[in-house]
Amino acid sequence: MVGPAKHRAGHEPLFDVHPLTGASIEVFYADRSLETFGRCGAGWFWCSRRRGFSALGPTVGPFATSYSAYRHALTQARPIDA
Repeated sequence: MVGPAKHRAGHEPLFDVHPLTGASIEVFYADRSLETFGRCGAGWFWCSRRRGFSALGPTVGPFATSYSAYRHALTQARPIDA
């Protein structure tokens, strides 16, 4: 039996703060094929947002890996005004 601390975190969202701009970013996995009528598939996306609030702009992606989405976010994220 697997306890709560040992669950698979393969598609868990990642929240981080950009080290230079202070922007809050979220990297997450989604399948947007139903939302976009098949024009956009499954993959990793990122957006600027504060934890617990909705995104402050469009999501960016899909990316093949969570790491590639995270690296792209680090080059593009803008500060979030308080």
